[in-house]
Amino acid sequence: MRVLFVCLFLVGCAGSRSVVRDERGGYSARDYLQTAFDTLNEAETDTNGHRIRAAVETRAALEQLDDRARPRPVPYEGGPSLAVAFELLQRSEPELAPRSAAQQHAQRALEELRLALLPAK
Repeated sequence: MRVLFVCLFLVGCAGSRSVVRDERGGYSARDYLQTAFDTLNEAETDTNGHRIRAAVETRAALEQLDDRARPRPVPYEGGPSLAVAFELLQRSEPELAPRSAAQQHAQRALEELRLALLPAK
């Protein structure tokens, strides 16, 4: 059990930190979720289907948002990867209403990516 917690901690610490900060006032949850969804669709595949399940949950979170504003793409460094999508989803969470359906879907997507990013044994 301790090993699992250590692995989850390391995954959290080893985030890509490649998402570029916006100096003009930030991005909305929709911006982060849409960019995460697009990134997941372009990212490398994983053998256990975590990427696909994370994409499905991210799309569901997007569908739960009330605003219909056109999302702005969030720039990031490097190519599309599961680590970038993980960071984008993490950044969307503070703007989602607590215990909302959108937040629950985003949390399930994050869990799928945590599992995908765990080191192989």
